[in-house]
Amino acid sequence: MKGYVYTFTGSADDLARFAREHLGDQVWHWVADPAHLDVQAGYPQDWKDQGAVFNAQGELRWRRENGTYQALFLTETPVTGLTAIEGTWEVEEQRLFLQDLSAAKVHPPFNTYPTGKPTGSIAVHVFKRDGMAVFVSLRAFEEEQP
Repeated sequence: MKGYVYTFTGSADDLARFAREHLGDQVWHWVADPAHLDVQAGYPQDWKDQGAVFNAQGELRWRRENGTYQALFLTETPVTGLTAIEGTWEVEEQRLFLQDLSAAKVHPPFNTYPTGKPTGSIAVHVFKRDGMAVFVSLRAFEEEQP
């Protein structure tokens, strides 16, 4: 399928408005600063130094530099008012299996993924520019299928 990759800058409020307009209300997020990483369903309470909000419609990533957020939006839907990064973007859907959190070799500071289970997978879209894989875009946490 065809993909689009956009960049823009703005404030945390700008990111929140953009995400709600283009992704809707049912999203997952991850946010991080040097001391903490948080992964949950819904929108973040605090748009930290870096992070992403994502669902089936796309992924909005950001990184804060000098008080301004640099954003990247990966989607399969054209966005009016933004200019896409040049190139022929194709998207391939994949499913990645997540590490079993109950395995003895794994010791994260959490016991379950946002699905509430210690195992599962995540749906991703691989964005290829002119045939070369450039981005892996998170789309949805999924429970492991029996």
